[in-house]
Amino acid sequence: MEGTLFIVGGGLNKSANEVFAALIERAGGPNSRFAFVVSASGEGPDETYRSYVEDFAKLGVPEDHCVLVPLYAEHVRDERGYNAFTGDADSLCELLDGVTGVWFTGGDQYFTAGCFLRKDGSDTRLLTKLREIYANGGVIGGSSAGAAIMSEVMIANGNNRGVISHDVVFGYDTYDELCELDDPCEPLIIAKGLGFFPYGVVDQHFNKRPRLLRSIEACLANDKNVRMGYAVSEDTALVYHAGTIEVLGSASVYLIDCRNAEKTANGCYNGVVLGAIQKGDRYDLTSGEIAFAQECTKEEREFYRDYVTDGIINSPVFDSMVDRFLLRGKKESMYFCEDKNLPYIKGAVVYEAYGETYLVVLKYFKGARTCGYLGAHASFANVELSISTTKVNL
Repeated sequence: MEGTLFIVGGGLNKSANEVFAALIERAGGPNSRFAFVVSASGEGPDETYRSYVEDFAKLGVPEDHCVLVPLYAEHVRDERGYNAFTGDADSLCELLDGVTGVWFTGGDQYFTAGCFLRKDGSDTRLLTKLREIYANGGVIGGSSAGAAIMSEVMIANGNNRGVISHDVVFGYDTYDELCELDDPCEPLIIAKGLGFFPYGVVDQHFNKRPRLLRSIEACLANDKNVRMGYAVSEDTALVYHAGTIEVLGSASVYLIDCRNAEKTANGCYNGVVLGAIQKGDRYDLTSGEIAFAQECTKEEREFYRDYVTDGIINSPVFDSMVDRFLLRGKKESMYFCEDKNLPYIKGAVVYEAYGETYLVVLKYFKGARTCGYLGAHASFANVELSISTTKVNL
């Protein structure tokens, strides 16, 4: 019996009670046992653990039903002076006896991967135990770094500026050196995750940080043929169970379909298909269909054809742009692509990297199956996206 995954995009604040209450219920209720993996935090494991115990106690979970997994980064010791260092350590698996819910905290997924995966990439004994918990109907959840580790093809670091100015880095061999550089143009690093969510590449903090290009690049650059991206906003949970994704929290989960996409040049992509879902919507992984919580918008409106400044996910204008100009925009108000025989709108964003200025132009195409609505945010399906990036002189 497959369990449930709670994949949170970080910044879990106003929706914490909602998400944790649902997680506790899926794990069997407040009298169940819960384990907390704080390895990603990199420091202060006891304080981090106590904070989560307090959060769960408010929802009825007794303190003695919570357990700290004493597995940390190599430089960390807990208040007892202890660190198991590796998921193969004796007695760790026994700690999880009777546990039906596991939570991975945020921080740096580098530390978590190092604790749970052997040098050759195989599972440690503790990771095998976690897979047993999940396979028997348990719950595995995590936020930020705890979300990144859910996929097998894991985004370890990077941002949009790094994608257009660096080659992709594979693995953690040079990670320490890259961190010492403190480079604002962080290269995309692809490493091996724990693989609880095998259906695509997970990204997080998606509505707050510039990461669309890095998600697309991660889907196209990995050698596992994983071509779907699932990008989770802050204060938001992607909840997966039995082939269906639902959403909890205050924002959106973005679906980035690169199965028929191609990279044509640095920072240039064709054939990406975007979707977005929010609380109340459902996504079926088998059919690829979205069930919206509301009826799709019928009204059309005219607008002045022009670029939309910052017309990219993580911009405050994105939802209104999609609703007003794409979903409800009259075709006569849009640009038109002769090659695709489709109308489209344009967004534009400018990035600086190493003294160069890059103009990124995003074209969002409205096809026969494009649909959606504006609730708290824009939910939509079947929006084709092409991106072109060029150096400009300003």
